[in-house]
Amino acid sequence: MTEIVFQGAQILTPAEYDRLRDQLNPTHRLIWDGMIFTGMRIEEFWRFVEHPEWFHPMRSYVELPKGSILKVKAKQRERMVLLSNVGVRAIKDLVSAIKRGEVERISTAGWRQNIVRAATKAELPMKGLTPKMARKTWVSWLMAVYPTDGLRIAASMGHDTGTLIRHYLNLPFAQHEREQIRMYVSGWGGNA
Repeated sequence: MTEIVFQGAQILTPAEYDRLRDQLNPTHRLIWDGMIFTGMRIEEFWRFVEHPEWFHPMRSYVELPKGSILKVKAKQRERMVLLSNVGVRAIKDLVSAIKRGEVERISTAGWRQNIVRAATKAELPMKGLTPKMARKTWVSWLMAVYPTDGLRIAASMGHDTGTLIRHYLNLPFAQHEREQIRMYVSGWGGNA
């Protein structure tokens, strides 16, 4: 199948996500899942790794308090990152590994190399392989399943609604891919 590349980043289908994930070592799988299922910007993710207490499993979200969002153009200075059911499980596993001292910060360049290595082993296309693809994939998946919940998706992701409409509303996922995506996003923001 032809890859979906938008704004220089590959948008993964669930099958591609699984294939790439299968080629990562166990610790890198935890990081990959954390990046995918939160959709945080890379720097936000690593700040969360330093502060696992920001995770609120009973309410299914990660809090990004003031000072954690460093992007200059970011309109929100703090936000709540809503999680799906799969996301809650992934972040619980990540936080457990953090507390055991198993997760260390990886530079963006180093993380890109890990992704490229895994994608090569998984025989995925190389075009658009970038650390940003985790965030872009997650937003795309949310918009594919919950297009009418764009305001909450925008707030959770730290986007404005115009960005969601221009960049993520009309990506060409096949119907069977949308059904697979639904399994990953189920429970996000209280949705079924």
